[in-house]
Amino acid sequence: MKRSLVLLLLLVIVTFNFLASCSVKEDPKVGTTESVSESTTAALPLPPVEPSGKLIVGVKEATGNFNPLYYSTPSDGDVINLLFQGLIKRNREGVFESVIADHWTFSEDGKSITFFLKKDIVFSDGQPLTANDVVFTYQVLADPSYTGGFKSAVKDLVGYDAYYSGETTEFSGVEAKNDYEVTFNFKEALRINLENCALSIVPMHYYGVDFSIGNTSHIEAITTYAMGSGPYVISQFSEHSQVSLMRNTLYSGEGYHIKEINLKFYDDPETLKLENFDLLPGIVASKKFEAAKTSGFSVNQYNKKGYKYVKTNCEWGPTADPKVRQALYYAFDVKKFVTGYNSDIATDELLAAPQYHPFSQASWAIDASLVNTMIDYDYNLDQAKSLLDEAGWRVDSSGFRYKDGALLELKILAIPDDEILAKLIEMWEKEWGQGLGIKVTVSYLELNTILDYVIYNSNANVEKWSLFYLATSIASPDPDAIYTSFHSDFIGNRLDNTSRYSNPEVDALLDKGRATMSVDAAKPIYARVAKILNKEAVMMPIYANTYFDLYAPKLVDFKTFSFYNWVNALKDARIVE
Repeated sequence: MKRSLVLLLLLVIVTFNFLASCSVKEDPKVGTTESVSESTTAALPLPPVEPSGKLIVGVKEATGNFNPLYYSTPSDGDVINLLFQGLIKRNREGVFESVIADHWTFSEDGKSITFFLKKDIVFSDGQPLTANDVVFTYQVLADPSYTGGFKSAVKDLVGYDAYYSGETTEFSGVEAKNDYEVTFNFKEALRINLENCALSIVPMHYYGVDFSIGNTSHIEAITTYAMGSGPYVISQFSEHSQVSLMRNTLYSGEGYHIKEINLKFYDDPETLKLENFDLLPGIVASKKFEAAKTSGFSVNQYNKKGYKYVKTNCEWGPTADPKVRQALYYAFDVKKFVTGYNSDIATDELLAAPQYHPFSQASWAIDASLVNTMIDYDYNLDQAKSLLDEAGWRVDSSGFRYKDGALLELKILAIPDDEILAKLIEMWEKEWGQGLGIKVTVSYLELNTILDYVIYNSNANVEKWSLFYLATSIASPDPDAIYTSFHSDFIGNRLDNTSRYSNPEVDALLDKGRATMSVDAAKPIYARVAKILNKEAVMMPIYANTYFDLYAPKLVDFKTFSFYNWVNALKDARIVE
């Protein structure tokens, strides 16, 4: 009862401060412009731009989990990136720039990074953001009770193992030197250390109430009522409908000139009325592309940073054998599927392409020499049959394949009512079932159940599946982004190696790759990883889309790229009525 009263009082205080932060205030920093002599060549600083206008954005449904330490859906992530800030972030050129941090330095051995924070940044309730908030954010990720998906950001920090195992209550990986100086201490000098310092920072005074080691459940429970230091605050969240954001009047950073952003949810872009929106980001090939051009909308076109894929169970069942995986790949006409499914109806232009490497299309690991050396697994049913014969799976009088008395069965995990997956299953039942003599068993399950099988409770469910189909969105142009997907250290419950693939050579290459500071020196290491994964058919990347951002004439200075999405582009964009 007492705890409930405390939480109720906290909610009242937060709500009051939240509403106060949304009120219109005079900007005390706007002053008069001093004159300068004609010989002065430096440009005068421009006064701050008063935020104005309203932008209506069409997005896939957000769940309302706006907690940057626990969210899992892209739409929730887009909202979070408007509410919160990290120490640093990548700019349009993919280079890290200052956000909360004013600047940073590396230690002589490259194992420590010290950030010097800006002193004018406050959270949306007016409380200052300090080094203690940075320490708290990363301490939560390192906590043994943490159940979110961002633990990989702390695993390379000094003291993580001892803190996580309970050997110590002191987390030495991130240390506050004073209120505005914080140091990250890493076990090794790795190229990706700086990227692991870029997570959103949360306020300790709000999320850390009653925090103790081994007790993060109350932090996880704070979802919709988010508090950050970013350019916007939530003014309304309507489940299954929309999220409304207002410009944070206490935001001290650069850009974000739009006063109000309304994110409206949709299921199918084909059913939308274009005139009801100002921006439709991340649209794939559709009739809306032609409608936009005839309606005066502008179109930004770029490669999606992720792809659709099939992953096979590399630990259990017939797909644990690379020859079986290769056979399935050869008997799956990927090129036919991509060509048939992804042509734009109006232009007959192919707006997606198959790929045979595990990286983002926009990764610096990709070049023509690597792509040209990948096995493209052109459709070849005879080769697929030969590989299965070699693996000991032979067709008997029943027409099915057996080995040592066991039937060759594929257990496919499928999301119901997925149009793409329905087409894929139709192909697989024909080619793998009828063509190869494999028993194809499809289990239609809700997405959360599939994720439970392959991620959250994967150890207990490993024998329930052979393959599944999902999509991935890769957050970084650095190829180390695939580290947790294929390194054997990440096999198990709540870990990312969902194919349960284990190869000591790949582990060693991935470890070497992230420890190699030079991009030029690292590229051949990742090329070797790609070739091994491709040869062993660990996964089947099906295709990577071309994406389109469609936006009305009133939105100007809006530029997006593969790793610079609409949320980032709003920093420089404006509304012109």
